[in-house]
Amino acid sequence: MKKTLLYTLVMVLAWMQPLCAAEITVVHAGWLLAVPGEPPAARQSIVIQDGRITQVVSGFLDPAQLSNDDTEVRLIDLSNEFVLPGLFDAHVHLASSPGPGMMTGPVTESEADMALVAAAHARQTLQVGFTTVVDLGAVGVPGHENAIFGVRDAVKMGGLAGPRVIAAGTPISATSQSRAPRFRSEVQHVMDSRAVCNGADDCRRAVRHQVKRGSDIIAFFNTGSLLSENPVDQAMSDAEMRAIVDTAHSLGRKVIADGHHAVGIAAAIRAGADVIDSAHLYDDNTFRLLGDDVFLQSHIYGVVQAVGEDFESLHNGLWGWLPDSILLRFQAIRKRPFAMTEAYRRGVRNLVYASDAGVYPWGENAGDFVEFVERGMSEADAIRTATVNAARMLGLDHELGSIEPGMKADLIATSTSPLDDISELTRVQFVMRDGIVFKTK
Repeated sequence: MKKTLLYTLVMVLAWMQPLCAAEITVVHAGWLLAVPGEPPAARQSIVIQDGRITQVVSGFLDPAQLSNDDTEVRLIDLSNEFVLPGLFDAHVHLASSPGPGMMTGPVTESEADMALVAAAHARQTLQVGFTTVVDLGAVGVPGHENAIFGVRDAVKMGGLAGPRVIAAGTPISATSQSRAPRFRSEVQHVMDSRAVCNGADDCRRAVRHQVKRGSDIIAFFNTGSLLSENPVDQAMSDAEMRAIVDTAHSLGRKVIADGHHAVGIAAAIRAGADVIDSAHLYDDNTFRLLGDDVFLQSHIYGVVQAVGEDFESLHNGLWGWLPDSILLRFQAIRKRPFAMTEAYRRGVRNLVYASDAGVYPWGENAGDFVEFVERGMSEADAIRTATVNAARMLGLDHELGSIEPGMKADLIATSTSPLDDISELTRVQFVMRDGIVFKTK
């Protein structure tokens, strides 16, 4: 009953009703980057029906050629814009906002509060060009899963303007390594601990529980948290990690290992994790171990925003309220090459865009594109991280990540080419998801 009421609330209080797609839509694109990594083409027409792309043709197609007495045809004129696929952000926390409130929210916010916050962040994220996100959840927060699953389902049903949501629910963790806020024991007692496991059999149970709850993807903490006083290098045994991965795969779920330290990263790769997230404390072996099959996603922009670049400016960042010992740890990360661009320099190409929005600012999800390029990644490869690579990582490359016949109609447009100036992706002018326009000039 509670879940039904929450879904109804999200649907009723949705921020906006999008402009519904006509039966057939023709988009005139001045420039089209249909498949990131391939050259763009000038003067292209995209034909869309029932939320999917049916044709991509050279030249500006006359809509009258497709019209008849039974078919309405709509023209969207982007003939002066650069069009490319909708973007992915593979690490967000929709129900969170950066700041000290992150620590107290679990005991002050209701499911409805979290759902409405998540709905607002979803709309904000869609407006800046991200049409698909992966929500990596929260630990020990009663009702969080219901809130995120409710937003996910409301978007899918068309009642809420937001990106397509791939939800992890609650990350799986070991006792004492759950990254949950520390409260008095009587408060901690009521926190949701069903995703906490100890031993391989219990970790299998935790994965099955998450899938039953509705998780689209499984996340687990393979290392300690950088917010801990003394974070451990490996937070679970090899057997526990293998149990998580094998069970998730048997249930058709991809697995993200969320952790920072090289030892725990190596263990997660050995266990068969599909994706390594964060990896700020990599070592020389990390990128070799990734091979050609494991994906890496990590952020730069958020760390740069979190802490000052020297001791005098230590507290002059988004996370300035944290203790010096933790800020110094983030400052050390900021001073070394970041995981994404160091992996790129070493030839790794299975790289996926992930902003960690919710821990870092909303609406600035695209900040890492600029950071990637400033640190040596090509504009074309930076765009690939948030389109074809992300779609392939999630097993969605048969319908997302490019603009081709048969694919879902997720399109964005910028005034000029982000292949020439990557910062154009921080100024997206047009957004379409599933053939529905959510933003236009």
